[in-house]
Amino acid sequence: MAIAGIIPVAKWLAKIKWRSDVGCRLCKRAREQRGVSTKKLPEETYGHIKSAFCDGMVTTFTAAHHFTWRHLYASMQAAQTPASKLRFVTPDKESSMSTLWQEGEFEQICSRESMTEKAVEIGNTISVKEHERARYDFDPTMFTQIVFGIGGQMA
Repeated sequence: MAIAGIIPVAKWLAKIKWRSDVGCRLCKRAREQRGVSTKKLPEETYGHIKSAFCDGMVTTFTAAHHFTWRHLYASMQAAQTPASKLRFVTPDKESSMSTLWQEGEFEQICSRESMTEKAVEIGNTISVKEHERARYDFDPTMFTQIVFGIGGQMA
C-alpha cells in the first residue's frame, strides 16, 4: 500500500474525495490534548506519520530511538573484549560532542582545538551545489557547528 501510494491517510482520502481536509489527525489530537492551536496542521501523508515531525507520533518515535540505541550500546559493550581499546564515553545516555567537552570527559580523547581544525579541514572538502546554498542560506561555519557542535560562536 505504501509503494502504491494508497495508505488511507488524509491526503489520499482527500484525493479520492472521501475527506475534504488533509490536516494530520494525529497532530490535531496531540495539539488538542496540549491545549495548543490546531490551525495550520501539516498534511497527513504516509511520510509525515512515519516521521518524528508528526506531533502524535513523536513520543513513539523517541521511545523507539532510545530502545534501539540502548540495544546497540548493550550489544557493543557485550562484544567488547578486555584487550579492546574502545572506550564508551556515554554509558548511561546520549550526549553531543559539545556536551561531552562541557563535562570535561571528551578532552581526554580529543581536544576541542584539534577537532575544530579537523572539522574545518573536512568542511572545506565538501562541495555545496548552488541550489543547496540558496535553499539553506549557506554559511561556511554551518558544517562544523551542526555536525560537531564547534566552530563559529560555539568555539
